[in-house]
Amino acid sequence: MKVNLDRVIKDIETLANFSSTPGNGVTRSSYSHEDKLAKDYIRNEMEKIGLKVWEDGFSTLFGRREGKNPNAPIIMIGSHYDSVVNGGPFDGVAGTIAALEIMRIFHENNIENTFPIEMIAMNAEEGETFGPSTGVSNSRAMIGTLTEKELDTVKNRFGQTKREAMKEYGLNPDLESAKREKGSIRNFIELHIEQGPVLDNKGIAVGLVEYLPGIGRFKVKFYGTLEDSTAPMESRKDALVAASKFVLAVNKMVKDLGPSITGHVGCLEITPNSNQFVPDYAQATVEIRTFDKKLVENINVSELLRKELEAIKEETKVDFEMIEMARIGYSNPTPPSVMLQENVELMKNICKELGYEYTIINNGTGHDSMIMADFAPTNMIYVPSKDGISHHPDEWTDYEDLKKGIEVMLHLVHKICK
Repeated sequence: MKVNLDRVIKDIETLANFSSTPGNGVTRSSYSHEDKLAKDYIRNEMEKIGLKVWEDGFSTLFGRREGKNPNAPIIMIGSHYDSVVNGGPFDGVAGTIAALEIMRIFHENNIENTFPIEMIAMNAEEGETFGPSTGVSNSRAMIGTLTEKELDTVKNRFGQTKREAMKEYGLNPDLESAKREKGSIRNFIELHIEQGPVLDNKGIAVGLVEYLPGIGRFKVKFYGTLEDSTAPMESRKDALVAASKFVLAVNKMVKDLGPSITGHVGCLEITPNSNQFVPDYAQATVEIRTFDKKLVENINVSELLRKELEAIKEETKVDFEMIEMARIGYSNPTPPSVMLQENVELMKNICKELGYEYTIINNGTGHDSMIMADFAPTNMIYVPSKDGISHHPDEWTDYEDLKKGIEVMLHLVHKICK
């Protein structure tokens, strides 16, 4: 069983051409013309190797290799193929093509699989398309947590709701038909570029994930009073002073909660943003990452933040509004997603058998595996991002590193499909 790297390169380079910003990275937004072109290419490649191909009620593309026991729970492999605006050629696509290549190898080598294997190609993973906390849509539709409300409220950069964009794409979404039954998926396995520098800095090709951190996001708006820079200090209601105190309060609060949580204010907006005026408005965006399920269960981060904000309001007389940027139907922050340890151990042994150095990586941004982990036994494999760059035209993964990641995934699927 060998990966045909020339074929993998051709796939990735072909998909990179399906972009609305040629010469300036890859832009392949959900439900766009480029989405259709990419999907048609993937569908055609699936059909070449005899997979049963179909789309569900949320436009997710599947290709099934039947098992000796067709009624058994399936092994699902794959990732997404949509991109951010001016993104790179590997994010998501690396995992989609890894799954396609594994299916080809099974076909060419007449490998018998007891459990059916389904390749999944998702077109709505990126949250940038419809705004924060709106991504990983295909996986949420599949496990039944995507809501009709989200389809009708969130909008893309063209002002379309998800439902409107999907109808223009040629699909009337049917969330009920997209749902999978609990227990119907034996394993979900996803390969992805790291979106960070750890593997590249260490010169290691394979990262094995034991868990993905939970994510919490909050937006806080501070309402002060616009005044000239000559206004007396004691009477000011300075929105930026309030926001600054909040930045420090978040830092202290997270530190006090212990090492199993991280967080910060990573974005500030100020109005009028002039040295001549006291700011009357500031907006702070908070990102929280959690590594401990018990902490999420026992601590209400929203209440802690609100307590800090009330104290700052008392001190500065600046009003505030806190908005939870949570996915509809999910906690904020979400609990961490724990991978199937049994398969992690299998992959460690596979790396040793293949002579590939590996490391454990328990960090990263949100992926479909994060959603799937509470629904079905899930595993992730990372391959390096050059200089840690992703979601950018300079995004790059060396093909030899990608080949190693695909081979580890191939051998895992081969071991667990019997």
